[in-house]
Amino acid sequence: MYAIELPSDVAATIPVERRGHGRLRIEAVGIDGRTLRTHIEEAGFARARFPLSGRRRRALEAVLLNTGGGLTGGDSSQAIIRAASSAQLVVTTQAAEKVHRSDGSPTRVDVDLAAASGAAIDWMPQPTILFDGARLRRSIIADVAADARLLLVEPVILGRTARGERFTRGELLDSWRIRRAGQLIYADGMVLEGDIAATLDRRACAGGWAAFATLLLIAPDAESRLEAVRAALDLPDGLPDHLDAGASAWNGMVSIRLLARDGAPLDAAIRRVIPALGITEVPRIWHS
Repeated sequence: MYAIELPSDVAATIPVERRGHGRLRIEAVGIDGRTLRTHIEEAGFARARFPLSGRRRRALEAVLLNTGGGLTGGDSSQAIIRAASSAQLVVTTQAAEKVHRSDGSPTRVDVDLAAASGAAIDWMPQPTILFDGARLRRSIIADVAADARLLLVEPVILGRTARGERFTRGELLDSWRIRRAGQLIYADGMVLEGDIAATLDRRACAGGWAAFATLLLIAPDAESRLEAVRAALDLPDGLPDHLDAGASAWNGMVSIRLLARDGAPLDAAIRRVIPALGITEVPRIWHS
């Protein structure tokens, strides 16, 4: 992984008016031990629902929906999440987000998170699945207060592995920037393009496996949770043959990297790590 600059767009054949654009803004605040939504904006295919079954103690669970049935070249999706003082907001998705083969234009996904003093955001979407030929450019930015908490769980599956598809062409450009109290504390990026099959087959890259995830916890006590995460994954020597993983902690952060043969072992590992962190639970909709 390394810092990136996004290349220029490629000419596309789908008319602009046929492309989908979704924008969602959710604001919430903590009052009297509860988290209440204070502002909701929905545009295009983006929707949010707040099921009663997702309420757990102070936390409010938002389930994001894409009414368009997936993303394709030229589509864009933007999610803006704001947790005001003392709010605890869990954000997930109704299902995996499918990124279809592109005609040339990239698909854009932008996530913008902010947690104020004493607030918490658990950003836990279900996997993003890139079909062969998809072109995805994703940006995740977050700004958290010094005493706020942010959990990011982002699984990605390259190709429709259940039908034997591999992700051999297209692109994945991913950029993460996290600020705490205004200071940049985490910057990460990925560029996957060109001869993607050869890149993924390299042992030092993915060894031919198709599923990976990054879990990142930022909290004042984050580092104290590292050993529980390692125990949940049976690190360093107990990993199953179809899973690789690493976990580290520094400067009020815990970072967990997962690489798996396909989505099933990746999902199982994520479901072990989330409760081991001791701060939240797997969203209820993941069980449906």
